[in-house]
Amino acid sequence: MTKDEVSAFVIAMIEAGSNIQAIGNIGYVLAEPVDPTDKEAYRRIELVSSAFGERDHLKDEIIGYLHEIGRVVEIPEEPGTDLM
Repeated sequence: MTKDEVSAFVIAMIEAGSNIQAIGNIGYVLAEPVDPTDKEAYRRIELVSSAFGERDHLKDEIIGYLHEIGRVVEIPEEPGTDLM
């Protein structure tokens, strides 16, 4: 997968039924369907994931795009720690 494919990947995952979301600025999740009872969605999500291929090198770009479109779960800051 290339940087130019990030938005197409995210859109394809959403259309497949994935509840893809950034987790703060540290990562993202994509495997769980919006409707966990939709067994076919798991297959569609896996097909999209496979079609786009390796994307570990684009983690920051995917997280950034998810923030742009409002698909983010913010991590509350823990008082007294360096964690977000």
